[in-house]
Amino acid sequence: MPGPLETILWMLAAMVKFVVTPSLMIGRGIGWLPTVLICSVGAAFGVMLFFYFGKWLFRKWSEWRDQKGPKGPVFTPSRRRWVKFRRRFGLWGLLVVSGLISVPISSVLASKYHDKDSRMPALLIFAFAIWTVVLTSLSWLVANDFF
Repeated sequence: MPGPLETILWMLAAMVKFVVTPSLMIGRGIGWLPTVLICSVGAAFGVMLFFYFGKWLFRKWSEWRDQKGPKGPVFTPSRRRWVKFRRRFGLWGLLVVSGLISVPISSVLASKYHDKDSRMPALLIFAFAIWTVVLTSLSWLVANDFF
C-alpha cells in the first residue's frame, strides 16, 4: 500500500490521465484492490470538481456572451461530431466512452449537455468505478501472465 503522499499523487494522476493510471499502478507493484480504490476515489473527486466547475464556467461564459450582444450559434466540425454522437448514443454513450476520454473532458461534457439530469455526477462516478475495475483487472492479468 502506498504512503499518503503517493496515494494523493496517484489520485491526481487518475483525475488527469485516467486510462493509464491503473496500468502504471499495477506495474509499480501496487495491489489490485488498492489500485481500484485509489483510482476510483481520484476519479470521483475529479468528476465532482470538473462537473461543477464546468457548470460554473458555462454559466459565466453565457453571461459574458449575453453582455457582448446576441450572436447566433457557432457550428464547428467538432461541435457537429459531438451533436451527432449525442443524438446517436445519448447519456449512456458518454458513460461508456468516459474512461477513454478522461475525467475532465467527460465531466465538462456532462455538465454542458446533461446538466439537468441530477443523477449525472453519480452516474459518471459509477462509470469510472466500472472502468477502474476493468482497466485494473486487465493490467493485473497481463502483469501476472508476463512477469
